[in-house]
Amino acid sequence: MIRLLALFLLVAMSTPVRAGPIVDTASAIEAKLATGDSIGALDGARDLMAQVWDQGPALSFGQALLVAEPATGYGVFNPRSSIVFKQGEPILIYCEPFGFGYGTPGEGLHSVNFIVDLQVLDASGNQLALAEGATEFNMTSRHQNREVQANITYNLDGIPVGRYTLITTLRDKNSLKSGSFQTAIEIIQ
Repeated sequence: MIRLLALFLLVAMSTPVRAGPIVDTASAIEAKLATGDSIGALDGARDLMAQVWDQGPALSFGQALLVAEPATGYGVFNPRSSIVFKQGEPILIYCEPFGFGYGTPGEGLHSVNFIVDLQVLDASGNQLALAEGATEFNMTSRHQNREVQANITYNLDGIPVGRYTLITTLRDKNSLKSGSFQTAIEIIQ
C-alpha cells in the first residue's frame, strides 16, 4: 500500500501541471516587459484584471463607509467622523463595488447598473425594514471603468432613537452577481 501511494505521488509530481489562463496572461506580461513593450504589458495587465474581475462569484467592495458629503470621484471622499445622526438627517454612504458586469446601451458605450436594497436591523438584530429597490445606481461611460464609486443616500425619517445596522445590497443588472455590506449607525434626537 505504501509503495503504491509513493508511486502515485512520484507520477503526480512528475506530470506537468497546466497553470491556467491567468498565469499565461501574467507570463505574457512578463515577456512584454522583458522586451521593453510597456504599452503591451499594460494592455496585458488590463486583460489580467478583467479575467480576475469576471471570475469573482459575487460583488465585493473596496470601501464602504459613512461620509461627510457625497464623493466627487473614486477615492475622493471625506469619511464621517461619527456614526451618530440626528433624527431626519440623511445618511450618506460611499462604496467602491468591484466584480460587476457591463451593459451595452449602444453607440460604443458601457453601463454600470445596480439595484440597491436596504435592510434595517435594530440593536438586537431584528429586521425592522426591508426596502428592495430602495434606489438605483446607473453610470454610462465610453470605457469599461473599474474604478466606480457609488454615493448612496438614505433618509430614515421617523426612525426612533437607537442603534441600528444598515445592510446595503447591490444587485448587478448586468450579471447575476450581488454583494452586501453593513453600516452601523446611531440615531439621536
